[in-house]
Amino acid sequence: MSGINRRAALGTLGLGFAASALPFPARAAETSGEDPALEPELEIVDPHFHLRDFSDPEAPGERYLAQDFTDDIARSGHRITGSVFIECGIMYDTPGKDAERSLGETRYVGEIAEAHSATGLAAGIVAKVDLTRPEGLETLLARHEEAAKGHLRGVRNSIATAPFPPLSGIRNDPKLLQDAALREGVTLLGRKGLVFESWLFHPQMDELVALAKACPDTTIVLEHLGCPLGLGPYAGKLDTTFAEWRPAMARLAQCPNVVAKIGGLGPFMGQMATPETTSVSLARDWKPWIETAIELFGPQRCMFESNWPANRPASTYGQIWNAFKLVTRGLSQSERAALFSSTARSIYRI
Repeated sequence: MSGINRRAALGTLGLGFAASALPFPARAAETSGEDPALEPELEIVDPHFHLRDFSDPEAPGERYLAQDFTDDIARSGHRITGSVFIECGIMYDTPGKDAERSLGETRYVGEIAEAHSATGLAAGIVAKVDLTRPEGLETLLARHEEAAKGHLRGVRNSIATAPFPPLSGIRNDPKLLQDAALREGVTLLGRKGLVFESWLFHPQMDELVALAKACPDTTIVLEHLGCPLGLGPYAGKLDTTFAEWRPAMARLAQCPNVVAKIGGLGPFMGQMATPETTSVSLARDWKPWIETAIELFGPQRCMFESNWPANRPASTYGQIWNAFKLVTRGLSQSERAALFSSTARSIYRI
């Protein structure tokens, strides 16, 4: 994120903007009870979660620690055998050079991964590294690899921006993926066996298409199905969003080096949990998006994600996995294994 203090902007959702700018509270899902886990024996690798340990006790936003995530997993009843931490710009070194401060977050999570190696917590780490700084980039990546204690699996640089409330406070550079220096950095990631990820909104998906074509030897991960929007001018118009989103997904699926994370659905679509929210209602709402992604990419290039705790306004942790299980009951055992665990294990070398 550029142009603002990320720690102040992340807020309680951990998605890169102040929670006060959003039309829902951070703990909305607590109005719904946890549904019993369906098929609790099914192995799951969760490839997208965040931690929030603010060093400043006065910092805005809710803390979410490794023990909180462990407790949520246990409460859900689902069999989570591994997980991947995705950078969120919080546990940075202070002071330090701007390009190096994110080492603090990588080091923080690397120590957690080492301590929890038996459970696979944070078995993979996707760090924040400024890929537009070619001078010294390889050395900086090596320092992140050391800080991650062998768990570094990729880098995220995001472009999510929108010109309308409540998203207009997000100030990522929308042209970042076009930067020649960044593309050199993404190419370097591929040579080092690391993936590239970017958080973006569905009107920006063609930026990722262009990047994937320019860097064909690097695995690129589309987060949250391109974050289809149901806020601002898209509020109450998910049919319009779907009509824009599906062709963009089809273009992206033509790039063989792109893998899709299925999840993060709900908050940006304008969906908020109520006492009536259940796994069944979520499966019904998410089914068209999930089935379209699987149809276009195939199970071997898709992986389910929780985006936890950022998705807490829309559901409980367990309801997310129940919904995914409900939608995919008609698929084969091998297809479901890919979606729930083996694709993530392959992409993140877990």
